This record gives sequence, structure tokens and C-alpha cells, in this order.
Amino acid sequence: MSSDSRTRARRVRRDMRSLPLLSGPAGAQRLRRALSVLSLLAVDVAATFLGIYLAFAAKLMLSGQPIDSAAIWRLEQQILPTATVVLVLVFAKNRLYAPRESRSGSATVLSSTTLAALAVLLLLVASGWHFQTYYMIYASWFFVSVLVIALRASYESITTLVLDASHYERRALLVGSDASAARVEAALDHTSNRRGVPYRVTGNIALEHLPAEWDGDEGTTLLDPSQVDEVIFTEAEGLSDQVVLSLLQVCRRRGIAVRLAPTTVEMLSHTIEAVPAPGFPLFSVHPPVLGLVQFWAKRLFDVVVGVLLTLLVAPFVGLMMLLIRLEDGGPVFHRSRRVGVDETTFDCLKLRTMYVGAEQMQTEVEHLNEADGALFKIREDPRVTRVGAFLRRYSLDELPQLINVLRGEMSLVGPRPLPVRDFEMLDAVQRKRYLVLPGMTGLWQVSGRSDLSFDELIRLDFYYIETWSIWLDFVILFRTIPVVLGRKGAF
Repeated sequence: MSSDSRTRARRVRRDMRSLPLLSGPAGAQRLRRALSVLSLLAVDVAATFLGIYLAFAAKLMLSGQPIDSAAIWRLEQQILPTATVVLVLVFAKNRLYAPRESRSGSATVLSSTTLAALAVLLLLVASGWHFQTYYMIYASWFFVSVLVIALRASYESITTLVLDASHYERRALLVGSDASAARVEAALDHTSNRRGVPYRVTGNIALEHLPAEWDGDEGTTLLDPSQVDEVIFTEAEGLSDQVVLSLLQVCRRRGIAVRLAPTTVEMLSHTIEAVPAPGFPLFSVHPPVLGLVQFWAKRLFDVVVGVLLTLLVAPFVGLMMLLIRLEDGGPVFHRSRRVGVDETTFDCLKLRTMYVGAEQMQTEVEHLNEADGALFKIREDPRVTRVGAFLRRYSLDELPQLINVLRGEMSLVGPRPLPVRDFEMLDAVQRKRYLVLPGMTGLWQVSGRSDLSFDELIRLDFYYIETWSIWLDFVILFRTIPVVLGRKGAF
């Protein structure tokens, strides 16, 4: 064997058996991920230490004793190692050290610290720890939860500023037809304005124009690690195994990540499960719909919270009804025919914000529509009354929908129900959002409202359905308040 052949063979063995741990874009990404995880671990450990310290200090203050840091540290040493290990393990299980794009927020942090506190309590009891009072458990849980949420929020803000200042972005090469590439590029543009590292598309290659030999000059130019961080297949149809495997091998050697944009079926479910089949792997795909237990848990949440909210806002709704009647003497309620679960229609109750007969003027104002897709929105709608403009500004006209919630026609949180006019403009995939009860508020409302595109609205609806939890509903309801008061995207 010649020296060139031996060199080439050694290079192939090295490429096939080793990973570029710190070389190329993938190596830099691994380094950033490692620093991110270490930073988050430091934040969580610091929050645990400070939280337990504050719990001990508060106990001394409440009992009128001076704060003795040395004594507190001696006591804290007995519980800190166990609490730290348990907290980190629970956080890791709940993906709180995942990349920033998929890392959960305050709701998951709160549920995780609660679970960790219970686990620590059980471990201490099992080890023979005698409690005169359980104050230290729930006080530590409170302080640690607050500190973790606050410090993690600060970490996210600081790292976002650093990334923005350094103009850090992911450079992506798209592989697929012009239509599929345009769809993916538009989606990346919308999501890049939100949480996570922004993408910049550097080019697009049609499947039929892929190089036959990626190690040649053309492949070297297209897959230059200094210019491309990721290769994204925008469609799976028409891909041959040989093309994919060849591209994967070259990208692996050059430290470039390879992604596959989701198809329609994959967008409908993030919980694809492998199922056994003779001789061939199959995957079970479920439609975006809540299970039986999830449905009744959500329904119980809606009824309990809905009743409380109805009693709370009833006086304000009465006052607004009086103002509507005094303005023009017309009816106070507007029954908007909307499409609900399983594409059934119902009367969505709202306080009337337009002049009587405004619906008959729909065709006259269609040309003023400022929203894309199936939505109809006008920032300065000439049909809106003076009282109605105030009600819309703060979304107060939506409060009567609490009656729809108690009737079981709507949920407190979920995809917004669209009018029949808008629904008829949806395609078959977009109509899948009607497999669950529509909501008074949702991810769309707390993520930008009218500032978002219609396609982004649909993606948020699917994401909400697939990741639903009581905590998520609670967080969305809580986040709705500042969004409404801030009038963000409201018109």
C-alpha cells in the first residue's frame, strides 16, 4: 500500500470513529452548550445556598434572635448537599438545562422546586431527621423558588444582550424546493424574533442540484464550516438514502449540524412513539387532542377558576353594560358566531363594541384588513363606538366569555375561536386546532397578539396542545394580565 493510500485510510478511520469535539461550528456549539449548562448549574446552586440561608435567617429574625452566619452555615451544611443534588437531578429531568430554545420557563421551575422540596423532605425523614417544625422545608422552598426564577431570568436577559451585542446567529443552508425553502425561511424569520438564537439563511439548493461528490470543489464550497453552521432539509420527499448518508458523513467531518424541517404530520404531534412491527420500524402519530384525564383536569380547572373570576369581575361588567346602554341605547351583548371544538358553532358572548348593524358593513371594510391569513383586524375600525374602543383597548369586551367557559363551550386557555368568516378560509391542517376547546386567552395573546403572523398563531396553537399542563394554563393566565394592561398588539 502506498503512503498516500495509508494516509487516506488513516484519515477515513479517524473520521469514522471520532467526533470533532471542539472543532468547527459543532465544536463551538458544544463549548457554548457546556458553558451554558455550567452557568445554569452555578445559578441553581447559588440560589439553593442563598435560599436555605435566608430561610434560617428569617427564622432567627422572627424569633427575635440575632443572625449568626457561622451557626447558620453549620446547620446548612447538613442539608445543602442533599438539597443541591436533588434539585439539579429534578431540573435535569425536566429539561431545565436544555438549549435556550427548548428550555422551559418559570412554571416548570416552580413545579420542579416543589417536587425537589418534597423529595428532600422524604429523604430527611428516611434518614432519621427529627422535625420539630416543617418551617425549614416550606420556607426554603419559597426562597429557593423565588431566587432560582429571578436569577435564571437575569441569566436569560444577560445572555440575550451578549448574543445580540455579538451579533451571534446560526447560518443555515436550505436543501429542498423553492416553495418548501420559502416556508422554512419564513418560519425561521418569525421564530428568530422570539426566544433563542436567530437564524440567517445563506442559500438554498434544490434536491436535483445536489453535488454528486461532496468531497469535490463544489461540495467544499457549499459546506464551508466558516460559512455554514447547519444544513436543513426542507422536505423529505425525493431524498435518497445515498444522498442523505453522504451528506451526513461530510457534515459530520466538518462539524456542521444537519436538521430536517417537520412535515405536516410531524407538526401535528411532538409525541411520536415507536411501535413494534415485523421487520420494519413504525411510529405512532397522535392528533393534537388532549387525553381523557387531561381533558377533565383542564375542565375542573376551568370551572373552579371560571367561577371565581366571574364573581370577581361581575361588578365591572355591570358598569360597562350601563355605559354601553347609555351611549346609543342598543343591546349590551354581541353574540358572535364562532367555530368551536370539532368544528361545531356556538355564540361567543362579548360586550358590544360596534354600532348596531356593524356586521352588515363587513364587505364595505374588507379592503381595510391589516392582518394576514384568515384573520380580520383593523387598527382604526370605523364601526367601533367610543365606549367600544376603550373596551377593546383593554380586552374588557371579552369578559362575558366566562359564561361560555362555564357552559363548556370554551376554556380559559386555548386556541382562540375564529368567526365563521375566518374559519372558512383555513386549510385542512389549520383546522386541526379545533380538536380542543377554544380559549379566552392563549399563547398567541401572550406572545405578541396582533403583531404575530397567522402561521405563527397556528404553530403556537399546536405547541400549546402538545405541551399542555395545568401549570402552563396558570402561567398563560398570569401573563395575560400585563399583556392586556400594556395593550400590546390590541386592536
